[in-house]
Amino acid sequence: MLRAEILNKLFKPVLSYILPFVVPVLMAFFQGCDPAGGILVPSGATELSINMKADDNASGNPVDVVVITEVKVLLTNIQYERERDGLNQLHHSGPFVVNMNLNGGLSEILNGYIVRDIYTKAKFQIHKAGETETIPDAEFREGTAENLRYSMIIRGTYNGAPFVYRSKQSLEVVANFNKSTNINLKKQNLTVVFNKTTWFRSGSNVLNPNLASNAALIDANIMTSFKSAFQDDNKDGEPD
Repeated sequence: MLRAEILNKLFKPVLSYILPFVVPVLMAFFQGCDPAGGILVPSGATELSINMKADDNASGNPVDVVVITEVKVLLTNIQYERERDGLNQLHHSGPFVVNMNLNGGLSEILNGYIVRDIYTKAKFQIHKAGETETIPDAEFREGTAENLRYSMIIRGTYNGAPFVYRSKQSLEVVANFNKSTNINLKKQNLTVVFNKTTWFRSGSNVLNPNLASNAALIDANIMTSFKSAFQDDNKDGEPD
């Protein structure tokens, strides 16, 4: 009993001194999640950024009847499909807002650690705001009712008159990499390409964004407009 008390008196001051330094180091060392919910250390991970790019110009819309001037999306669950087993590796859960660059430049979505592996697809959700979910932009939720919560907000003109299109659906997006991509360096970047000229078009017909009857077609067009993704470490908008 006496020995235990002596050891406690000796080591307690030492522990109280070193713990404030040890804990932050351990927290920095253990970060990131694998598909099974385990712990990943940065030595086995890549700091990965992901960007979006429009592969059309700002005025490249159907016969200029629809001109898009602003697009912002609420994103969640960005992940990548592994080549070896088809499992998804989560990169970021969100939700967060991205204001999309419409002029061909890059819009960075996020930057964070990911398990080093070979991947074939990028996947994410254009996410409809939840009833009570904390979101970074109040415009995505005007109320708790289904028709007052949104996943994507598009502004522009239709036949010269201003419009605002608000998607009321969560859209699952899959963009195939142009080739299997080995994410294995200290820092890397992926660029996802979309084409907005298809959003308000059905064949040769232009879809009026003000008509609720067109919403399902417009949402489907948005979901399939994310054409491809590629490794773009120098961030020039072109495949490496």
